[in-house]
Amino acid sequence: MKSHITLALAFFQLCFISSSAQTSVSLPISSVEIHQDGARIVHSGPIQLRTTVCTIEISDLSHDLDFNSISIDLPSGSSLEAINFDVRNRKSSSTNELSEVLESLSKLDVKTRMLEAVLHTYKEEQLFLSANRSIGSSQEVLLVDDVIEMADFLRERNQSLALELLDVSLDIESLALESAELEARKTALELVGSDLEGVLTLEIKNSIIYRNDQNLTLKYLTPSAHWAPEYEVNFSSDGILVKRYASVAQTSGLDWLSAPLTLLSGRPSGSLAPSPFQNWILSTTSGYRIIACPSFDDDIEEDFSPKITTRSDDKSPQSSSYVGKARYRFELETTSIIASDGNPTRVEIDEFPLEGDLRYFATPALNSEAYTTVRIADWSGHKLMDGKAQIIADNTYLGSFPLQLPVIGDTLVMSLGSNPHVLCSRELSEEFSKSTFLSRKNITSTWILTVENTLSDSISVDLIDALPQSSTRDGDIEIEVSASDSGEIDLLNHLVTYPLELAPGERREVSLTISVTYPRRSVLRGL
Repeated sequence: MKSHITLALAFFQLCFISSSAQTSVSLPISSVEIHQDGARIVHSGPIQLRTTVCTIEISDLSHDLDFNSISIDLPSGSSLEAINFDVRNRKSSSTNELSEVLESLSKLDVKTRMLEAVLHTYKEEQLFLSANRSIGSSQEVLLVDDVIEMADFLRERNQSLALELLDVSLDIESLALESAELEARKTALELVGSDLEGVLTLEIKNSIIYRNDQNLTLKYLTPSAHWAPEYEVNFSSDGILVKRYASVAQTSGLDWLSAPLTLLSGRPSGSLAPSPFQNWILSTTSGYRIIACPSFDDDIEEDFSPKITTRSDDKSPQSSSYVGKARYRFELETTSIIASDGNPTRVEIDEFPLEGDLRYFATPALNSEAYTTVRIADWSGHKLMDGKAQIIADNTYLGSFPLQLPVIGDTLVMSLGSNPHVLCSRELSEEFSKSTFLSRKNITSTWILTVENTLSDSISVDLIDALPQSSTRDGDIEIEVSASDSGEIDLLNHLVTYPLELAPGERREVSLTISVTYPRRSVLRGL
C-alpha cells in the first residue's frame, strides 16, 4: 500500500514539473538596424520548451525599448499567453564608476567644508588684527618696549595670515573645479543608463514538447540611437574621391558587440497602423546660396554664406521630417563595438569617385583671395544624404561643412576654401554728386573689380559683388546699376556676376557703376 502511495506522489510531482517551468536566458544580439532616429534590435538564441506551460525571462535587453514595437518569432506549436516588461538595475563598469564618482564627490564636499571653516577662522582673526592695527601706527616709537614687540607680532601675523588666506582660497577653488568635473561625469553616467537593463517575461503555452532547444527571435525598437552620414572629400589632381562614413551613437544601456549593422535613412515604423504624413514643405533660395562652404579661418560673410542648419544643433531628432527624402539602405559587416556611452563611433561604409569641374568664386568685397569651388553635375546615383563633409586637398585638411544636397538635376557646388593664387580687389575709381531742380540729390560711384590668375593653368572665375537696396519701398531712394561687358545683374538677389575665363598670368578688370538718387534734405547712409 505504501509503495502505491509513493508511486502516486512521484507521478504527481513529475506531472507538475512537466506542466510548468521557469527559465532565465540572455539572448545575444544577432543584428541591428540603425535608422537616423532610432534603431531596431534583433535578439536570437535557443530556449527550452519542455513543459506545456513555461515562463521565459529574457534579460540583457535595452532598458528604453518601445513595448509596442516588440515582435517575437515563436517556435511551431507555441503560443504567447502573457508578456511583461520590467527595468532593473544591474552591476556594470559604469555602475562601479558612478559609485566611485559619488564617493569622491562626498569626500570633496567634506574637504571643502573643512577648508571653508578654516577660511572663516582666518577671516575672523584678520578682523581682530585689523581692529588692533592702531598699535602699529606711526606713534609706536613712543610706546614702551613690550607694546612695540606686540605691534611687531601683529604686523608679522597679519602678513602671514594674508598668505594663509590665499592658500586656503586657492585650495577651495581647486576643489570646486574638481567637483565640477566629477559632477559632469556623474551626469553623463546617469544619462547613459548603463546601470539599467530591460527584462522581458514571456508566458508560453506549448502544444508540442520539444526535447531539444528551440530558437526564439525577439525584435524591438529603441529610440536612443541614431546615425548620421559623414564624408571625406579627397581632392587631388587625380580627381575627387569620396569616402562615406556613418557616425553611430546610442545610449540604450546595451553595448552592441560586433553585431551586423544595417543603416537606413529616415525613421523606423513603430506601430501596426501606418503613421500620418508630416508636412512636406518646399522653399527656394538664391542660386549663389547653395555653395557648401567649409569652416575656414577666413569665413565668408553672411550675405554670401549658405544658410544651412546642422544636425549637431538639433537636440531633438524627432523634430526632423523625412517626408520626401530618399530611403537608402547600407549593409555593413563590421567588427566595431557600438558602446552605450553615447559617444559617436565612426564606421566606414564605402568610397566612390565624383566627376567635377573647378570654378573660382571671387568676392573682392569680402576677401582678397578667390574661393575654389567644385561643381558636380552628376552626383545622383551615389546614395548621397545631407550630412557632415570634410574637405581634404592633396593630403591637407581644409575644414568641414554641413553638406546640403540640391534637388536632382541641379549642380552640387562645394567650396575648397580660398586660393592664394587667384587674387581679387575692389577699388572706388570715381565718385561725384549733383542736385536736380526737383530738390533731389544724386550720387554716382564707379567701382573697379579686379581678378588675377597667377596659376599655370587657365581658370573659370565668377566675379561677384553685392548691389545696394533701399530700406523702404516708398520710392524716396532710386537706385540704378550698370555693369561693364559680361556683367549679369540680378536685381532679385541684389548681385552682379561677371563670368570670366582667365589665361595663366592674366589680370582682368571690370567696372560697376551705382547711381543713387534721394531727397536733398535727407542723409544717405550705407553707400
